Amino acid sequence: MGRHREDFLGTIENGLYWEAPVLNQCRDHNNGIGNGCVHYVSSFKSRSMFNGRTSNLERTSTASAGKSGKWPSAYRILIAVLVVLFLIGTVTHGFVFLLFGYTDLQVDSPKIFPTVFASEQETPNDDVKFVPRNIVERLLLSKGKVTVADLRKEKRFPVRPPRLALVCPNLVRNPLSLYVLTLATGLQELGYDLEVHTLRDGELRPAWEALGVPVRQLRINVQNVTSVDWLNYEGVISFSVNTKAVINSLAQEPFRNIPVVWVINEDSLGRRLEDYGSAAAEGLISDWRHSFKRADVVVFQDYALTMVYTMLDTGNFFVIPGSPLEVWTAENYKITHSRDSLRAQYGVHHDSSVITVVGSPFLYHGLWREHALVMRSLARSVSTFGDASTKGDRLIQLFIIGHGNQSSSYGASLQIMAEHLGLKNGTVRYVGAGEDVTGVVWMSDAVVYGSFRNEQSFPSILSLAMSLQRPVIIPNRRVFREQIVDGENGILFPVGDDVKLSEAMVRVLRNKAEAGALALSGQMKAQNMCALNVSLSYGELLESVLEFPVEAELPRRLDESEKSLKEGWRWDLFFPANAPLWEYFQSRMQGPMVANDDIGGSIIEVLEEQWNVHSGVVQNFSDSMGFDSLTEDNNIANDFVTDFDLHEAKAIENELEAERIEREELLERKILLQSTWEDISKMVKKTEVHKDDLKERSDAEIQRSGQPLCIYEPYHGTGAWPFLHDENTLYRAISLSTHARRPTDDDVDAQERLPGLLNDSYYRNVLCEFGTFFAIANRIDVVHKNPWIGFQPWRASSRNVALTAAAEAALIEAVSTGRDGDAVYFWARTDGNAGTSGEGSFVEPAVNFWTYCDSVNSGQCREAFTMSMRRMYGLPDNWTSLPPMPDDGGTWSALHSWAMPTSSFVEFILFSRIFVDALDAQYYEEHHYLGKCRFASFQREGQHCYCRLLEGLVNVWAYHSARSMIYVNPKTGEMEEQHALESRLGNMWVKFFSLSTLKTMDEDLAEAADDGDHPRARWLWPQTGEVFWQGIFEREKEERLRLKLEKKKKLKEKLARMRNKTYRQKSLGRYIKPPPGLGYLSPSG
Repeated sequence: MGRHREDFLGTIENGLYWEAPVLNQCRDHNNGIGNGCVHYVSSFKSRSMFNGRTSNLERTSTASAGKSGKWPSAYRILIAVLVVLFLIGTVTHGFVFLLFGYTDLQVDSPKIFPTVFASEQETPNDDVKFVPRNIVERLLLSKGKVTVADLRKEKRFPVRPPRLALVCPNLVRNPLSLYVLTLATGLQELGYDLEVHTLRDGELRPAWEALGVPVRQLRINVQNVTSVDWLNYEGVISFSVNTKAVINSLAQEPFRNIPVVWVINEDSLGRRLEDYGSAAAEGLISDWRHSFKRADVVVFQDYALTMVYTMLDTGNFFVIPGSPLEVWTAENYKITHSRDSLRAQYGVHHDSSVITVVGSPFLYHGLWREHALVMRSLARSVSTFGDASTKGDRLIQLFIIGHGNQSSSYGASLQIMAEHLGLKNGTVRYVGAGEDVTGVVWMSDAVVYGSFRNEQSFPSILSLAMSLQRPVIIPNRRVFREQIVDGENGILFPVGDDVKLSEAMVRVLRNKAEAGALALSGQMKAQNMCALNVSLSYGELLESVLEFPVEAELPRRLDESEKSLKEGWRWDLFFPANAPLWEYFQSRMQGPMVANDDIGGSIIEVLEEQWNVHSGVVQNFSDSMGFDSLTEDNNIANDFVTDFDLHEAKAIENELEAERIEREELLERKILLQSTWEDISKMVKKTEVHKDDLKERSDAEIQRSGQPLCIYEPYHGTGAWPFLHDENTLYRAISLSTHARRPTDDDVDAQERLPGLLNDSYYRNVLCEFGTFFAIANRIDVVHKNPWIGFQPWRASSRNVALTAAAEAALIEAVSTGRDGDAVYFWARTDGNAGTSGEGSFVEPAVNFWTYCDSVNSGQCREAFTMSMRRMYGLPDNWTSLPPMPDDGGTWSALHSWAMPTSSFVEFILFSRIFVDALDAQYYEEHHYLGKCRFASFQREGQHCYCRLLEGLVNVWAYHSARSMIYVNPKTGEMEEQHALESRLGNMWVKFFSLSTLKTMDEDLAEAADDGDHPRARWLWPQTGEVFWQGIFEREKEERLRLKLEKKKKLKEKLARMRNKTYRQKSLGRYIKPPPGLGYLSPSG
C-alpha cells in the first residue's frame, strides 16, 4: 500500500497538537463542534515534549530575504535558524531525560503506566472522538419528525416497495464494487427495490443482473444534467468522489429535495485539500464544498477520513466503519512483495523475530507512555525468550510505526528510552508513516496494537495486519472484544499490564504453530469483518433520512431481517465459491484490470484542469502542486461531451448564421425616405399600435398554428430539460420559473404571464402544474390559438406514460374529426402504477375514486373536498355530502395528462380557480406558518402540499359537467370510454358544475375584487387569473368614449386657436398686371 492513511494525520513535531487547527477550521466555516467535527472530551496542552517545526520558519525567512535582496541579512537569519535547530534538539533530548525523573522505566517498576487507565471506564484525559452531533440532532432528535415506527402504526395503502438509486463510478472489479454489491444484497433483504446507475460500464454487469438489479449507464452533459428522473426514487446513494457530477445534478430543480447519501471511500481528495489552500485555489475548494453540502449525509468508512476532509465539513459527516479495502490491499501486496526481500531491505536477519507496533491514527499526549510500556514488555520478552531459546544470541526487533508529521527526533527519543531499558542498539526501530507501512507489517512475526485508548471502531491498520496473516496482540477494550476471541484469532491483554503483554509476545514468538493458527484464523475473520454491521447501519440510517410516501411499502424491521442477512462480503460474486482469494488475485495481477482500482483520481484531475483554465494561470495547476499530470485517456472527461451538447452547439451556430443573413438582407433593402416630420410621427404611432402584429413568428409557431391540438409540457428546473420534446411541434413546454426556462426554445414563461401568483415560490411549489394551467388561461387567446388544448408533464416520459407516435396520430385524428364531441382524453390513470396495463385486460380496474384519493393524500381527500365545496358554494356547516364518483370498473385520470377543447379548458379553469382559493383559505395558515401539511407525512411531500389532491380535480369536474371521459393507451393509441354518460344520469351534480353557475360565481368574485370588498385579508383568487365582470366592461367602454370625446374637444380647440390668430404674415410683394398691348409683339414685327 506504500503509504497508510496515518501519514495524513497528526503532527507532534510542530509544537501544537493536530486537533487544535482542525477545531479552528470547523469554527471558521461556522460549523462548530456539533457539525460533524472533532469533539474534544478534554483540553490538550499547547506544547509537545518534542522539538517544534522549523521548515516553515526557514521558508518564510528565506523568502523574505530573497524579496528584500539583502544577502547579509539572509545569512544572519540562516545562521540563527541553525542555532535554534541545534538548541531545540538539545532541549528535546534533555527533556526526555527530565521525563525519566518522573517516570521509572525500569523493567520491574510499575510506574510507567497508571493503573487507573487500565479500567474500562477510565481512559487517559486526552481522548478524542468524532461525534456527528449535527446529524443526530437533525435526523434522529428533531421534534415533530415522523419516524418509521410512527408510520407502522398508521393505516397505509402501499402498492410498491421503496426505491433506491445506487450511483457507481464504474462496474469493474475493485474494493468499492465489492462494498456496493454487499450493501445491495443487504438492502434487498430489507425490502428496497434497487437500480444501479454507472458512469462507466464494466465486467460486473452480469453480477448485478444476477441479483435482479437493473443497470443503466449515465450520460452527463456540461450543465450536469442527466436523463434520469430522480423523483422516482425515495433516495440516492452515491459512491466515490468520482460521482460528483451526479451530486451536482441533484442540486438542481426539481431534484434539490431528494435525500442523498454520499459514500466517500478514498482519501485522494483529502490529501490535496491542504495543497489547494496553499495554492489559493479557493474557487476549487468552494466547488467541492458546494457538492459536499448538497448531500444530506456524507458517509465515511473510517473515522480517520473525517479528519482528512475536515475542510469540507458542512455538518453532515457520518461514519459507518467497515470495508473490504484492507483485505484487497493485503492480497495484492502479498502477490507482488516477498517477505524475505522486505527483511533484506530493512536489514533484518532471517532468523530474527520482528514485532511491529501500530496504533491510533490520532496523536495524543500519552502516546510516548504507551510506547514505553511496549518497550518495557519487549525487554521482559527478550530476557525470557533468550533464556528459553536454544539460540541465546537470537535478536528480537521492535518496529514502531509513527505518524505523518512525526520527525526523526521522536525516533531518537525512543532510542534513548530503549537504551535506558537495557535494550541493545538496533532493537527498537522507528518507521515513519511515509514509508512502506504495509511492507513492515507483512515482514513482521507479530503485530501489537500499542494504543490503549477506547477506539470508536476496529482500526483499519489491524484489519490490514490480520489480512496479511499476522498474529495480533491487542489491548482488552470493548471494540476489540467484539471482533477478537482471545486465543482463537488474536491475543488480548489487560490495558496497562506490561507483564501480560510480555507473556503474549513470548507466546507468539515461541510457539510458531499456535502463532500460525492465530494468524490464519485472524485472516479468515478479517475477510468478512463488519459486513453485516455495514448493512444494518445503512438500514438504520436510511430509515432516518428517507421519506416513505403512502404508496410505498415500509422497509422490514432491522431486528427481523438481521437473521436472514448474509454475513461477510460477497466474494462469491467476484469469483467461484470455495476458491481461495490468492488464486483470484494472482490471476488478476496478470490481467489488464489493475489500473481500474484507482477510482478517485479522474474527476479530481479534471476539475484541477478546469480550475486552471478558468483562473487563467499558464502553469499547470496539478504540476505546481507536485501531482501527476492529467492523462489523455480520461473516460470521465470524455463523458462530459455528449450528442446533446453537439446538437445544441449546432443549433446555436445555425441561429447565428440565420441572424447574419437577415441583417445583410435588411441592409440591402434599406431605403432613405424623404418625408415630413408629421408623416414620420404618424408612421411611428401606427407601428407602436401594431407592433405585436409585425413581430416575426418562429417556424414552430407557424406550424403549430395550423394544428388542431397543442399539448403543453409543464416543467420546473433544468433537471427536467432532457424529458421535453425539442422538435415535435405538437408539444410546447411551459416553465414555472423564469430562471429555469430553456434559453433557445419558444417555451412559455408561466411566471411572466402570471407574476402575481408565480413570483411567490410558495405557490409555485404547492400548486405544481396548476400554476401553468392558470398561466395559460390568463388571456389565453394571446398564447394559445388552437381549438384543442392538452397537458403532459415532463414526468410522463420518465414514468413511461408519454404518448408515442402512434398514440399521437390517433389522438389528433380523434380531435380533428370531433367524433367524440366535447370529451376529455387522458392517457395516465389511477391504477396505482400509472401507465402499466394489467394482464388480460385493456384497462385494469381501478379502486373507488375517493378511496384512491384518500390513499395518496394521507386520508384527508374527502374532508378537503367537502370543506372546500362548502366554502365555494356557501353551503351550511352541517353539509357533509361529496360529489358521487361511482365504482363502475372504469379508471380515472392522473398525472395531469389529458386533452380537451379550449372552451372546455376555460370552463374548467373557472371552477378550478374558485376551488383552489377555497382550499388555500382552509389550509394556508396551518401549512405556511406551522409547516404542517394535512396531505403529506414528510417535509419533502409537504412542500408540494396540494399537488396530489389537485390531480384528481379534473375527474370530478369532467364527470359532473357531462364530459365524455376517454382513456387513450399511450403505447398503441387505442381508446375506450370510461364512465359512459348514460350511466351517470341521476348521479351528476349539474347545478354545481354548470357553466352558468360558474360564470355567475366568477362575476361575483370579480365584482368584489374590483370594488376592493375582499372576503378576507389574504385572498388568493384575484392572483390566479384575469379579474373581469360586466361592470369592468361598461367602465372600460365609458373610458374609451370619454377619451374619444376629449380627443375631439382638443382637436376643435386647436382648430379654433388657429383660426382666431391675429398675426398674419405680410406679403413679400405685389403683382401688377401690365396694360393691354404692352409687351406684346405683333406677328409682323
